Amino acid sequence: MSTSLIVLLSAFLGLMLIGLPVAWSMLASVLAWVAFTGQWHFLPVLPERLIQGMDSFVLMAVPLFILAGELVNEGRIADRLVHFANVLFGWMRGGLAQVNIGASILFSGITGVALGDIAALGRVFIPAMEKQGYTRAYAAAVTAASSIIGPMVPPSLIAVIYGSMTNLSIGAVMLSTLVPGLLIGAVQMALVAVQARRHDYPRVEMDRSPPALARATGQAAVPLMIPVIILSGMLGGLMTPTEAGAVAALYALVASWSVLRGLRPGALGAVFNRSAMFSGQLLVIVGCGAAFSWVMGMENVPATMAQLIAGLELGTFGTLMLFNAILLVLGMFIDPTTAIILFGPLLSLAAVKVGIDPLHFAAVAILNLNIGLLTPPLGVCLFAAERIAGCGFVPLLRAIAPFIGVNLLALAIVCAVPGFSLWLPRAFGF
Repeated sequence: MSTSLIVLLSAFLGLMLIGLPVAWSMLASVLAWVAFTGQWHFLPVLPERLIQGMDSFVLMAVPLFILAGELVNEGRIADRLVHFANVLFGWMRGGLAQVNIGASILFSGITGVALGDIAALGRVFIPAMEKQGYTRAYAAAVTAASSIIGPMVPPSLIAVIYGSMTNLSIGAVMLSTLVPGLLIGAVQMALVAVQARRHDYPRVEMDRSPPALARATGQAAVPLMIPVIILSGMLGGLMTPTEAGAVAALYALVASWSVLRGLRPGALGAVFNRSAMFSGQLLVIVGCGAAFSWVMGMENVPATMAQLIAGLELGTFGTLMLFNAILLVLGMFIDPTTAIILFGPLLSLAAVKVGIDPLHFAAVAILNLNIGLLTPPLGVCLFAAERIAGCGFVPLLRAIAPFIGVNLLALAIVCAVPGFSLWLPRAFGF
C-alpha cells in the first residue's frame, strides 16, 4: 500500500470518526490526497468528477422512488396494509408480531427504505404489541428486524444504487434480492412462532371469513399495485427505472389523494421538501463517492485488490466467505449506500474474477449491509426503533440478538444456494 493511499484512507476514516458527514469526509480526503501528492492539476477535474457521478439517467429514479414512498407514508396507506396483514398472518400464535413482519413485507414493496418502514409501522405496532402483553423491547426488536426486508423487496433504492455503481441491470438486481428478502421474512416468522409458543403470546382475533378477506384484499390492492407497476414496466421493457419511478410517484399521488383520500393538499409541500432533502443527501454522497473512487482508481486499488484475492487462492466459496466477513464489518460502521458507493464496484469486480455470479454477489452484498442496520455501533434501524419504543438500548440488544442470528442463517443459505438469488433473474432472461 502506497503512502499516498494511506493518507487518503486515514483522512477519510479520521474525519468520519470525529463526526464529519460521510460525503464531506470523502471530498476532504480527496483534497488531502491531492495536497500530499502535489498533483494540483487534478483540482479543476474534481468538480467534473462530482457532477459526472451524479449525472446519471438511472440515478434520476432515486428521487422519484423516494417521492412515491413519501406520498404513500403521508397518505396513511399503511393502515390498509396493516389490516390486510392482520387478516393474512394474525391467526398464528404471536399474531401481532407475525403481523408486524408481514406488514413490513407488504410495506417494503412500496417504500424500499428500512427507516421508512420503521417510521410508518413502528408507531402503529410498538404500542399495540405492548397492550397485548409483549415487552416494549421485544416489540421494538421485531419492528427493527423486519424493517431490513424493505431494501430487499422491490422497489429498492439500494438496488438502484448498486446497479448504477456496478453497471448491472436495475431490474435484475431487484429480482436477485426479492427471494432472499422473502426468506428473511420467513425465518423471522419461524423465530416468532417458536418464541410465541414458549411465552404463550396471543393470536389476533378478527373476522377472517372469505368476504372479510376479499374486502381487506380490495383495500390493499391499490397501494400494492406500486411494486407491480415498477417491476412489470421495467421487466416488460416498457419503462426505464427512471420512467418507472415517475409513473409510480404519479400513481402514488393519485391513489393517496383522489382514490384513498388520505393525503391532504396542504401536506404536499412538506412531502416534496422531505423528498428533495433526502434525494439531495443521497446524490451528494454519490457524487463525492465518485470522486473518491476516481482517486482509488488512480492508486490502482481495484487491480491490486483483485490480485490480492487471487493470490489467496481461496476458491469461489472461500472468497465469498471472506467478502461476507468484510461486508458484515463494513455494515457495522458505514451505512449501506456509502458502503456500496465506496466498495461495491471493487468487491463486485473481484468476485466476478473468482467465478461468483455478479447478481448472486449483489444479493449477498445487499443482505450483508442490511444486517448492519441492526448492529452497533451504527445500527440505524436499532436506534430508530429504540427512540419510538423508549425501551432502553441494552434490553433492545438482548431482544434483537435472536433475530440477528436467524438473519445470519438466511444469509448463509443465500450464500450456499445461489439459486435463491438467481432463479428469478434467470427466469426473466438476465
